[in-house]
Amino acid sequence: MRPPLDLNLLKVLVLIHKHRHLKPVAKELGKTESAVSKHLAKLREQLDDPLFVRGVHEFEPTEYTVALLPKVTAGLRVIEDAIVGDTFDPLTYDKEISVAIPNLAQYLVGKSLLVDLIKTFPNAKITLTSWSDTSVEQIMDNQLDIGVQYFNPEMSKAIYQHQLGRYRGGIVTTEKHASLSLEDKLALPFVFMQMKGWQEKKTVIKMALEESGVYVNKIATVDNVLCLFELMKELNCATLLPAIKHLNRPGYTMCVLPDELQMTQPPAIVAYHKLSNQGNPLHELLIRKLKYYLFD
Repeated sequence: MRPPLDLNLLKVLVLIHKHRHLKPVAKELGKTESAVSKHLAKLREQLDDPLFVRGVHEFEPTEYTVALLPKVTAGLRVIEDAIVGDTFDPLTYDKEISVAIPNLAQYLVGKSLLVDLIKTFPNAKITLTSWSDTSVEQIMDNQLDIGVQYFNPEMSKAIYQHQLGRYRGGIVTTEKHASLSLEDKLALPFVFMQMKGWQEKKTVIKMALEESGVYVNKIATVDNVLCLFELMKELNCATLLPAIKHLNRPGYTMCVLPDELQMTQPPAIVAYHKLSNQGNPLHELLIRKLKYYLFD
C-alpha cells in the first residue's frame, strides 16, 4: 500500500522536470539541494516510481512522470488561480510575452499584430518570432508563451492545441498573370514556401492537387517569404499558399482553388501552448488576438 501523498511535494516534481537539475530547483524554492533530494525521495516512495533517472548530463523523466505531469501542472494551476483570484490586467502586466507564428504570417500580419499587442500590454516586453523546429521545446521550457502551426496528432499531451480555423488552398501569382485561366495558372512554374515545423516537408495544397491528378512544375523551394515574392516577379512563376485574405497585395493576386481541388479535410491551424496554461487569461487573450488577425 502506498503511503499518503504529500501534495506539497508536487511542485518539486514540476520544477525538476523544468530544470532537470537539483541546484536551480533548490534556488527557486529557497531550499538546499539536500532538501530537494529528500523531497524527491519521498515522492518516489509515495508514487512508487523512480520519477527521474540520471542521464549523462541531466535528470530524465520516466514514462510515468511524463504521463502524470500534465495533470499535476493543471491541478497546481487550478489551486494557484483559486488562491490568487482573477487579477489579470493587460494594462499592468509587466512580464515578458513571447509569440511565434509562421514566417508567412509574420510577413502578412506581423506588424499589425505586434502594434496591437504593444498597445494591449503597454508595460510588457513583447517578442514576436517565426515558428521553428525548436518552438515546441521552447513552449515546454517556458521560453515561448504561445505559437501558431498546423495541428499535429502526434504532439505531446503536455501541449494543448487550440483550434483557430482552417484555410482553403490558393494560387498566388503576380498581377501580370491575374487574367489567366486556372488551367494556365497551374501550368506556370512553381516556387514553394517551406513552412518551419511539423508540416514543413509537406506542401499540403500540392498534395491535394496530386490527389486530384493535378501535378505542377516545382522549380524551387525557399524558406523566406520575401525571397518567394521576389522570385515570383523575376521568374514569372506562381506559388501555392493558404488562401489568406492578406495575400491580395499590390502587385500580386490570390485565387482560391475550386472545391474539387481542395483537401477533403484541410488541416487545422492551432495555437500551441502548455496544457497547464489552458484557461490562463493571458493565453486566452493572446488566442483571441491571433484568431482575429489570422482568420477574422
